[in-house]
Amino acid sequence: YLINKGEKMSYTVTLFFDNMVDETHFFKKEGDAAKCKAQLESKYRGNRMYKVKLKEQEE
Repeated sequence: YLINKGEKMSYTVTLFFDNMVDETHFFKKEGDAAKCKAQLESKYRGNRMYKVKLKEQEE
């Protein structure tokens, strides 16, 4: 979908352990959120109990 440039967006990165929320991080910049997601994925790589999701939302 297309995003209206006038709208402010925020981003959340959520770490799930065994399908339950373990930690959530909030960001104003997409790049910062993507970096956090990559770091968490790297940290928990190989452990299938963990999942990381990035979500974009309007403020």
